[in-house]
Amino acid sequence: MSRSSRGRAEWYYNHPPACTCADCTRLRRIWAAQAGSDDPPGADRPAPPGRGDGAPPAPNQPSQPEKSRSVRWGRRAIAILLPVLGIIGIVVWLFVFGGINSFDRPAASAPPDTGGSRPPSDAKLQAMVAAVLTEVAPTLTPEPPPTPTAAPTAAATPTRQRLPTRAPTATPRPRTTATSKAYQAEATAITRNFAHDVHPAWSPNGRRIAFVSTRGGESAEIYVMNADGSDVVQLTNNSNYDLHPTWSPDGRQIAFYSDRDGDWDIYVMNADGSDVAQLTNNRDEDKHPVWSPDGRRIAFYSDRDGDLDIYVMNADGSDVAQLTNNRDADSSPAWSPDGRWIAFVSNRDGDFHLYVMNADGSDVVQLTNNGAGGGAPAWSPDGRWIAFVSNRDGDPDLWDPDLYVMNAGGSRVVQLTNNGSWDSTPAWSPDGRRIAFVSNRDGDWDIYVTDAPP
Repeated sequence: MSRSSRGRAEWYYNHPPACTCADCTRLRRIWAAQAGSDDPPGADRPAPPGRGDGAPPAPNQPSQPEKSRSVRWGRRAIAILLPVLGIIGIVVWLFVFGGINSFDRPAASAPPDTGGSRPPSDAKLQAMVAAVLTEVAPTLTPEPPPTPTAAPTAAATPTRQRLPTRAPTATPRPRTTATSKAYQAEATAITRNFAHDVHPAWSPNGRRIAFVSTRGGESAEIYVMNADGSDVVQLTNNSNYDLHPTWSPDGRQIAFYSDRDGDWDIYVMNADGSDVAQLTNNRDEDKHPVWSPDGRRIAFYSDRDGDLDIYVMNADGSDVAQLTNNRDADSSPAWSPDGRWIAFVSNRDGDFHLYVMNADGSDVVQLTNNGAGGGAPAWSPDGRWIAFVSNRDGDPDLWDPDLYVMNAGGSRVVQLTNNGSWDSTPAWSPDGRRIAFVSNRDGDWDIYVTDAPP
């Protein structure tokens, strides 16, 4: 095709195929006459530039060079955006998933939570724990708790407590140094949390254990659980201290002492925590109630006459009688299973040791006298043994006790624990096969159970 014809053809490509203008009609006639031309006739000609359907480009449609430049810039934009979006995605992933993991992960300074709230570091609460664990000296008696607005003061856990000493009123008896027979039984923790769990007491049927805990917050409350540590139920709930639960022989009631009215008094409640009744009411300290085996009387110790002595009263709080009367501290009474004797702790010879007397306060006999101290007596159900705590194999000037048992006459001492921790407040199971106690051997005050010696 000639140059002029090709130029007309290019012009014709910009006209629609059905165009009837004079030029398009003339070109159709020429192509029809030129069969075999290198340009195909109308309907077979290659698609012209533009929309691809033979129609001219739309007025706002960019030309081919403009499209190419747009594509190149688009590709460059995509090439730049993809790495940026990738970086943003990585940052978001680290923030979301890394942040969630960091929220779940405890801080390095705080051990993981195990169910209970962390106990307060109040020095008075620590003193309360020391008093509950030893119950052998008036100087270890806790003061009334601080008001809720008082700021607690930091205090270390009293794993080693120096015993107070008082000048003896008479020449002390010679000290014996009988060697204890070792019996190292395995101990199993039945509570495990950051709170103070202390002073276990078996129910008469052996199925439940009452105890004191600070797991509820600032105050010490009474709880009950199964003998394996399951099914924990809170029985008391107030802003003061409720301490030393002890079951009535029929298992229907629990006696305890509390400062809920401003000073320490003896209370009793049903085994489910209902119907709390106050048994003593005076400005002095009435503590450590224990039921007589027949359930008719409750022994306790009090400083109502100026120093700590052992008292007994009816189960309803009436007819209070004083059993001991001397200027030293008599505390921690424990009835024998037959109700004939009461074991207790006293420093009447200069050190704190175990004594036993008739249930009416007569015929006091000293059971331990080796210079190492002793406390927290607990009779076995058959009345043949007394469990107690002592540091007789440790430093006699530091109170870092282990568990021991001896026969009711004070001989044949058997050591149950020896691990450098504070083990205290033993309590026999009703069948006499196990002993529950408190220990800080794992860093917190928890309740453990071990087999009684054969």
